Amino acid sequence: MLYRCYAKINLTLEVLGRRADGFHDLASLVHTINLADDLRLEPAEEILTRVEGIEALENNLVTRATYLLASSTNTRSGVELTLVKRIPTAAGLGGGSSDAATTLVGLNGLWQTRLGYHALSTLAAQLGSDVPFFVRGGAAVMRGRGELLEPVQPLVGQWLLLAVPRETLPNKTGTLYGALAPNDFSSGDATQAVAARLENGEGLGGALLVNAFARPARAAFSGLGPLWTQLEERCGQQFHLSGAGPALFALAASRAEAEDLAQRVAMPGLQTIVTRTVRLARASIRRSRIGYA
Repeated sequence: MLYRCYAKINLTLEVLGRRADGFHDLASLVHTINLADDLRLEPAEEILTRVEGIEALENNLVTRATYLLASSTNTRSGVELTLVKRIPTAAGLGGGSSDAATTLVGLNGLWQTRLGYHALSTLAAQLGSDVPFFVRGGAAVMRGRGELLEPVQPLVGQWLLLAVPRETLPNKTGTLYGALAPNDFSSGDATQAVAARLENGEGLGGALLVNAFARPARAAFSGLGPLWTQLEERCGQQFHLSGAGPALFALAASRAEAEDLAQRVAMPGLQTIVTRTVRLARASIRRSRIGYA
């Protein structure tokens, strides 16, 4: 069986404040897009994992999700998992989390463990705060640490251009949370307002897309600030940070417009991806067009 593991963008990402347990409360409107990894599951005598595109197979979330489901359901069946990576890693697009959630969903069917949505989501939360979102996908407001989900009416075919610089940051999440200043915190009202637009079928025109990490990310990623400015100057429109970055995205009215934006920003070291929103994580859609300058 072949599954698509869809990426996400954060249309908003607000950090409300630091909690007593050391984590932070969030309010974030998240949406799946049709950029995806491929995951193939085949019956086998034992658990075997093969991944193309990343290293350290023993630590990847697909392997962890497989053993978690097996131990939680006392399953002794095996499986051969082949993951083909297309989502840029550590870019703020949720690739590893999507891979993990898709593994749980796919194996739940292959092994006939018959877990329902809530049981799968509970397991997903053990793998990461944003993994439960990918069990269903579509659009949702994340709250708490990201594990509390409020489904929202998804966008239909909103075209986007992703611009992903080839820049990494060790301990990215911890570094950016540690760099937050009081002015970076907000109330969550912007997230609620954009979610209301989606619920009312108004789309994203004129919506305030905010991200608490926009300022610290410009400082933490050495080349992100100048690149961000250059992208907006070339296109004459706003680019927005997804997650903790460094991936940026711009809205487009059509596929042709997104492709035009990609041509305008083409430069060495920048991956451009023309993509669009999808309703549910298990939807069957065409692959994204991916280009490199």
